[in-house]
Amino acid sequence: MARGHIKTVKKSSLLRLKTYAGVTAQKASTLLLIIFSVLLLIMGKVNENNLRVVKNIFTDLSSKVLVIIGIPVNSVTKAANQINSLIFLYTKNKNLAEENMILYKWKDLAQGLLVENEELRKLLNSVNKIPNKFLTAKVIANSSGSYIKTVTLNVGKVNSIKIGNAVINNWGMVGRVIQVGKKTSRVLLITDINSQIPIYFEKSKHKAILIGKNSDLLEIKFLKSRVFLIDNDRVFTSGEGGVLPRGLKVGTYIKSLNSDINKIKILPTRNWDRLDNLMIVLNDNKELY
Repeated sequence: MARGHIKTVKKSSLLRLKTYAGVTAQKASTLLLIIFSVLLLIMGKVNENNLRVVKNIFTDLSSKVLVIIGIPVNSVTKAANQINSLIFLYTKNKNLAEENMILYKWKDLAQGLLVENEELRKLLNSVNKIPNKFLTAKVIANSSGSYIKTVTLNVGKVNSIKIGNAVINNWGMVGRVIQVGKKTSRVLLITDINSQIPIYFEKSKHKAILIGKNSDLLEIKFLKSRVFLIDNDRVFTSGEGGVLPRGLKVGTYIKSLNSDINKIKILPTRNWDRLDNLMIVLNDNKELY
């Protein structure tokens, strides 16, 4: 409001200045014309030759006077037009800056939606390989502390969620449901020390149990002795016991991470600090207690 008022005051001041300059110039020229007209009348009665000379002088002088008088008027008009142009450009630039800011906000929103859409698309592609039904869920709480690794989802019994359901993302399995409320459920991540999953190695076909260690790596237990493991061999759920479906990727065996021959480490599917959209694999098995 204050800026608009200042602009209005500036414009009205320029208008008054232009009007004042024009009126002053008009009065001055009118006065000069009257004076010279009187002189011409006087000289005309005295001598016709003198009258002609005075007319010529008057014509020359009046043209010069009018030019001189017109200089400040033209200067004021030019300056006023330039100031008006500057005010217009300032206003237009301000409007463009505001529009640009709005566009940047929409751009940020669009980029966020694109990232989320890409994540959901990958998630959908990953579950297309699974014969079971599935349900999309969003992480609403993360309790991944030092001694417990769980997340809370925004789906529950009303969505047919059961204890024991596998939870995945587009990288693979991330955990299983351990508690179910009416509209929420809690998921134990595979990195939790209480997590135990029957698995098999994709290439070597060896079977074992994969356990969490509350760390960035998982550990293999109950693997037959003197087995040969292949570098970059992927690890999948075996489906034994009928709790979890077979074929969910859990991690990868990396030879460089296994310098200790007494412990077999498995690199899990992803970074557990970033869990947003997940899929719950539904099955017809009875709920596990």
